[in-house]
Formats: sequence, structure tokens, C-alpha cells
Amino acid sequence: MSTQITPAPDDPHTNIEEVQEISVEYDEATDSVKVTPQEIEKGEHGAKVCFKNPQGAKLRIQFLLPNGEETRFIADSETYLLSVGGTFHFKCFFTFPGARNEVPKYGGVIDILPRRP
Repeated sequence: MSTQITPAPDDPHTNIEEVQEISVEYDEATDSVKVTPQEIEKGEHGAKVCFKNPQGAKLRIQFLLPNGEETRFIADSETYLLSVGGTFHFKCFFTFPGARNEVPKYGGVIDILPRRP
């Protein structure tokens, strides 16, 4: 697993108080993924984020790493720390209310600013 995307610690010394909610929506009409906001600022110790689906679906995220590997799944209830700036691509897996199957989608992208330390 990458050290860039880790479970957010409950450490008061990190000085990151606010969790930034990232909205990840599936648009069935265009078969695409919309991420809001598309950019977030990280502080000195990173950015605490939580991915959510405003349509009420359960959401799982899996980041794609530059070396071709993937991170473990991140559930929509988990808070994570993004500690390195850059453009991150991820797969999204949506399970909508009443659905039996997950809808897997590529296309999630988020920019963590500044991109360089």
C-alpha cells in the first residue's frame, strides 16, 4: 500500500482538524463519474478526506498507483489522510439502494494541491 494514502490517525499532533468530504457521483446518462471538489488543498501534514455518494449509494474507492498497482479499498465511511500532492486516479464501486450488484466505474480523479512538497 502506498504511504501517500493512509487511514487518518487520531493523532492531535497532526494538527488536521477538518475532514474534507469528497462527493463522488455516478451519472448513468453519460456513464461517467463526477468528483466534487476536483481539487483540495493539503496542509503541512496532508488532508483528511472522506468519500461520499450524495445519491445514497454505498461507495468504495480504489486508487491506482503509478507503478500499476492498486491500493486496498476505501469505504465511504472511512477517513483517510492524503499526504502527498499530485493527481490521483481511482476506480469507483457504487451499490445503489435496492441493487444487488455493484456498479464498477473508472474515471475518478482528484488533485491534491500543492502537487509538489
